[in-house]
Amino acid sequence: MKIVLARHGKPDWDFKTPIPGHGLAAWLRGERDAPLDPSHRPSHELERVARDAKRLIATPLRRSLESARILAPSAVPLVDAHFQEPDLPCAIRSGVRLSPDVWAWLARTAWFCGWSAGVEPFKATRARARNAASILAAHAETQEVVVVVGHGLMNLFIARQLRRRGWRGPRLPLQRHWAFDVYERTAV
Repeated sequence: MKIVLARHGKPDWDFKTPIPGHGLAAWLRGERDAPLDPSHRPSHELERVARDAKRLIATPLRRSLESARILAPSAVPLVDAHFQEPDLPCAIRSGVRLSPDVWAWLARTAWFCGWSAGVEPFKATRARARNAASILAAHAETQEVVVVVGHGLMNLFIARQLRRRGWRGPRLPLQRHWAFDVYERTAV
C-alpha cells in the first residue's frame, strides 16, 4: 500500500512586494484565489504517479484542485477539506510593511504558540491530521495507491501521523511546490 503526499503547484501571486500586517488577510485571500503559475510544472514522475493512482484526493482550495487537474486530467479527484492547510490568524494591526512570507511566518509562529484569533487552533489541526491519516489508510487498504494533492504544513502533520501508525516514509516531507513523498506499508 502506498500513500503519496504531494504539494500543490505554485500560485501565480506576488510573494515579494511588502505588505502591512493588517493587509495579510486580504493578501491571503488573493493567494487563495490565484491561478497556478504556468511557468512552474510538476515532474514527469509526479504526473505518472498521479495518473496511475487508484485514488486522487484534492482539497477545496483552487491551487490544490488545479494541481490535481494538471497531474491527472482524466481523473475526478475526491475533494476533502480534511487535507486543507490550516488558515493563518490575521488579526494583525501593524502598519509595518514586510514581505508576505515574513508576515505569514510570524502569524504561523504565533499560531503554533496558541494564538488562533478566529481560525482553527493548532490542537484542532493536529486532530484533523489524525483523521486525515485514518482516511488515507482506509483508502490505501482498498485502492492500493492514493495520491493527495495537498499543502506543505498539513502534509507534514499527516506524515507524522502516518509514521506513528507504522507507515514508512520521510520524517519531514519536502516543502517546495510540486514536491512529493511516498509512504508505504505492507498490507496486514
